[in-house]
Amino acid sequence: MAGATLQQLTESAQKSKPVLKKRAKPLRPPPPKRRFEKRQTVTFDEDARREYLTGFSKRKQQRKQHAHDAKQAKIRDEIRQSRRDAAQARKEQAAENVRAERRALGLLSDDEADDEEARMQEEHDFENDERRAHVTVQEFDVDDLAAPAPKPAPREELPPSSRRAARKEARIEPAKPKKPSYTRPSGSLTSILEPEVANATPMVATEMAAPAPAKREHHYLSAAERAEERQRQRERNHQQAEIRRSANRARAKSGVRKKVSTTGKRRKE
Repeated sequence: MAGATLQQLTESAQKSKPVLKKRAKPLRPPPPKRRFEKRQTVTFDEDARREYLTGFSKRKQQRKQHAHDAKQAKIRDEIRQSRRDAAQARKEQAAENVRAERRALGLLSDDEADDEEARMQEEHDFENDERRAHVTVQEFDVDDLAAPAPKPAPREELPPSSRRAARKEARIEPAKPKKPSYTRPSGSLTSILEPEVANATPMVATEMAAPAPAKREHHYLSAAERAEERQRQRERNHQQAEIRRSANRARAKSGVRKKVSTTGKRRKE
């Protein structure tokens, strides 16, 4: 054993060593294939997007116009309704006038007379938060208005002389008795001790303040009015300058003539 070579030992060891088998891994089912569905993409309409982003003011004006049109339509409906109510009221008033005329002439039939009597006996109550009213409908008779007024009672006629005397007595009014005037003394000693001085008229006349002068209305001129006013002022200044020049020329001419006349006289002398 000891003399065995290394090669023999290694070969015998290799032959005696059992061979280990690898365990097979359990097979797994294959993964299911993924279904790739087409995803929906959101697409924007550029024109509609631009219209929405730039149309806030326009939509606001449209809402205002729509509200205005709705208000005008409501007003027109109210006007139509008021006209219908007025026409219905006129129609009822005309029918009432016809019934009143026929009733005054006695041309109502029995049914109409019964209806009229039933209407004349109607009573209504109107009540609100403040007051309550009870209305009774009564028949109106035209004969009451056509009844003659009562005649005044006859009075005795007096002869002319007595009538004149009665008128004179009526004109003369009885003299009214004068009420005694009691002067109530004031609290000052002068009015109590010297009433003549207290009741004397003052010698100094009261002076009234002079009324204040009325304020002149100030008017602001426009640019055109100021230009026109300056032009008129220039024309006036020009006219006055022409008058002064003509007066100076006339004065100068008259002064030269005087000098010539004086020199002539001296030469004659």
